[in-house]
Amino acid sequence: MARARLVTGFAEYEPGVARQQADVLVRPAVVADLTTCAELIVTRTGGAVEARRARLEADLRDPDKYTVVAEAGGEIAGYALVLGHQISPTDPPGTAPDGYYLIGLIVAPAWRRHGIGDLLTIERMRWVAERADEVYYFANLQNGATLDLHQRFGFTEITRNFTFPNAPLKPGTCVLLRAPLSR
Repeated sequence: MARARLVTGFAEYEPGVARQQADVLVRPAVVADLTTCAELIVTRTGGAVEARRARLEADLRDPDKYTVVAEAGGEIAGYALVLGHQISPTDPPGTAPDGYYLIGLIVAPAWRRHGIGDLLTIERMRWVAERADEVYYFANLQNGATLDLHQRFGFTEITRNFTFPNAPLKPGTCVLLRAPLSR
């Protein structure tokens, strides 16, 4: 009988595993990509694909958001987003600072270990660098794969004591990071 294993929603962390080569095109998302992107998101967060797709459609229309996809082997292999955040007067103390945030990096299981997360991060940082001198990111402390990835791109810890509007952060489980950008 197979043993059940705890699923955290993050990719299995395998530092040191060799990357495989693949031809990958990283580009802005278009409407035709959104169902696949929504399916990727739902595999990690749960929920309804239709609701996620509707939110992604709204993201495409928002000039303070940038949705990118990685296309490999004729399919969408990864998805990621940038969003602009401004503190509201009604936000609690400790809310993350104004700025652009890299969020939602998801790579399809079959395409992990191909450098797609790096490529999506590079493209999002390029986009933000046209608009700002720094970029932010927050992550669950248990997500070693994403923390290592972002450290390679110059992200350093700011705090573990913060909130972010509409993000399901539990105190003490997440870290806020920042990286400088050159314009």
